[in-house]
Amino acid sequence: MLRTFRQTVLIFGTLSAFSVSAQSAVKPGLSGNVSINLGWFKNDSHLSTEQSSVLSSLDEPGTDEEKTLPVPMWDLQLGVTPNTALYFKSALGGMASSFYMQAGLTQYLSDGSSLGIGVIPGFFDNEVWDDPFLTGTQRQETKRSIRGAVLDYHRIAGTNVSLELAAGKRKIDDERSGSTYSATAQNALVREGDLLYAELSQKLGLNRHFGIEWKIHYLDDNAEGNATANNRYGVELTARQQINRYVVMLGASTAWIDYEDTHPIFNRTREDNQYGFSATLIYLAPFNWRNASAVARAGFDNQTSNIDFYEETQSLYSIGLAYSF
Repeated sequence: MLRTFRQTVLIFGTLSAFSVSAQSAVKPGLSGNVSINLGWFKNDSHLSTEQSSVLSSLDEPGTDEEKTLPVPMWDLQLGVTPNTALYFKSALGGMASSFYMQAGLTQYLSDGSSLGIGVIPGFFDNEVWDDPFLTGTQRQETKRSIRGAVLDYHRIAGTNVSLELAAGKRKIDDERSGSTYSATAQNALVREGDLLYAELSQKLGLNRHFGIEWKIHYLDDNAEGNATANNRYGVELTARQQINRYVVMLGASTAWIDYEDTHPIFNRTREDNQYGFSATLIYLAPFNWRNASAVARAGFDNQTSNIDFYEETQSLYSIGLAYSF
């Protein structure tokens, strides 16, 4: 699995904005949407475990690595009372900055809003290098997991504004960053730590067939290593246009990441900038399947850094089929 899914967040996030998962009432029994997608990924990040396990030096550029894999998505809820539902869904981005699972309870309120409380149990681990900076010998893979809790206030007081708050912890099974450097350097590079996340969003339907959605988010990554701890500020904008049975979505995002202390290997404080673009085409009711949608997506993401080792580009192309019930 790729190290990050930022471009995937843009693409699948636009689809979730259109899906029935944002319903404002509880259906009795099981309801929601599911999709299966086949994605082709390409990236050149030194931190991705799709890259070569052996680095000759930290100055060498990353190579383009490709991978094809299925990407399932789901958003399910089980109505237990006329105003209360249990939910179980997959998600992308947010506090985890990657693919994760979330489960919890949603209470629908009389003003048209809903309040959800859930957990991120960390069942889906990401593969990372135990020591990304190791050169001249084989780097070993280990597991990274994110666990935490989420509070989601959807359509605040009946408006089209929503708020998500989350808190959790990042765990690395075998953290060995900077193992060939001093103990002080190793302590500064520890990736484990606490996470705090906040996201504010708004959906604007400008007419019957055209709408936009904006999101702003903040992530406090309070890693135990001072050189790894950072603050991220991000903005995302999505536009949607429906033309008969076709829905076209265009998305763009940008983020700024400021790190707290000097990197002990590169002798400077890391500063990253990210930007990404996506395009999605949805065809409603293919073969006259009333509750189905065929989806094609493309996305591109780039990260620049004042430390060349952290620069990367990623791209994704996918096709899939979604079903709502």
